[in-house]
Amino acid sequence: MRLGELQRKFSICLRDDQQRHDLPIIGQGLRVYRNNYREQLRSALRIGFPYLALWLGDLEFERVSDAHIASHFPHSWTLDHYGHDFGATVQALFPRDPEVHELAWLDWAMSEALVAEDEPTLVTSGLADLDWDAARIVFASSVRILEAKSNVADIWAALEEQSLPPSAALLPESQALLVWRCGLIPCFRSIPNWEFQLISALRQGVSFGAACEILQIRFNVQGAVKAAAEMLARWLSDGMITRVEARSAE
Repeated sequence: MRLGELQRKFSICLRDDQQRHDLPIIGQGLRVYRNNYREQLRSALRIGFPYLALWLGDLEFERVSDAHIASHFPHSWTLDHYGHDFGATVQALFPRDPEVHELAWLDWAMSEALVAEDEPTLVTSGLADLDWDAARIVFASSVRILEAKSNVADIWAALEEQSLPPSAALLPESQALLVWRCGLIPCFRSIPNWEFQLISALRQGVSFGAACEILQIRFNVQGAVKAAAEMLARWLSDGMITRVEARSAE
């Protein structure tokens, strides 16, 4: 048996309990190795998704973890990256329970925000003199956003506070989850859908002035200007913006 074929069969046996094989292994060695391999990956997923594990319970989380392990090999030098596509597995297994997938997303986004690249603090002096209609905003690498259908923000907050979480429920109006790191602390909050749309447009390179036209759908002109100013001030205060590309207003 060639080395490549041996490796292929061995990897299949790690994932499939029922797989028959003709590997030159005797005794309980393969079973011991298989259990050790899977438990390391389960542990990595429990660390990466602590509140999802609490929400599902030990047995259900292990079931979902094993489904993921059966079809996803680790590809990074560190198991810290193993859960990057776990959310897709969760969504496939719970298609009618959006809070489960959204909780997995929030767990992972908070984890990613914690280890996001350190970036220089934006110097705010002189920002008032910029041509904001043409300005392009560059957000911190820790910023993540997701449109949410459930009350996952309340569930996650309750789990973090070690209190009884509310029952899962669909939101009467879609909101979004915003994750970022402020200093050394990963943070999140719920935001209205129009702010989600605005941030999405800005991250695609749309100018601040053009993106703010989204606000005119919900507010009148005066209300849109006020909402844009308040939102920009909040982003700056939270340390979400690392750079503003614009010319000074003439």
